[in-house]
Amino acid sequence: MYGLVNRAIKDLIVSTRNTDTWNKIREKAGLVEEDFLDSASYPDKVTYDLVTAASEELNVPAEKILYDFGRHWILYTGREGWASLFYLGGDSIQEFLEGLDSMHSRVQIAMPNSNLPQFKVIEKSDNHLVLEYRSTREGLAPMVMGLLDGMAEKFNEAWVVEHVSKKADKGFDSFSLELVESEESSTSAAA
Repeated sequence: MYGLVNRAIKDLIVSTRNTDTWNKIREKAGLVEEDFLDSASYPDKVTYDLVTAASEELNVPAEKILYDFGRHWILYTGREGWASLFYLGGDSIQEFLEGLDSMHSRVQIAMPNSNLPQFKVIEKSDNHLVLEYRSTREGLAPMVMGLLDGMAEKFNEAWVVEHVSKKADKGFDSFSLELVESEESSTSAAA
């Protein structure tokens, strides 16, 4: 994975805990580097080791670390110069998800060695989506859940996200997103 991912993990730990905790996690993961270069490619093992070390150090399940990282990723990449890709992605979570693979194509140009996942909206209506997620990497579905929740928040929308099929069963993960109607929109519809 690119260093940008590992720097975002560091940012999550430092911003929610502190630098000392990050250093303990980094050391527990066996890393000598104190930081990562955004555009440098690192073995996936580095990222997985960071998640495992964070889970152990914080006494939090790895799935929770990945979920929190997914939500954090939306904010972090926006601060780190990738915000324009989010703005070009659309005005709603549905538009954004439908154009995500196209956005990844643009990222691939900037980061040619990246191994990006594939996302495809396979069902949609005004208040329901089913998203297919394919990746060569294992165990990242909790991160996708966090990404989806973070995107909903970014677009100021309320969606209930459910992991409905797992890669181990079907060869890919899929997620159901159900739009939650707010009291404000129900009140205005009734008027």
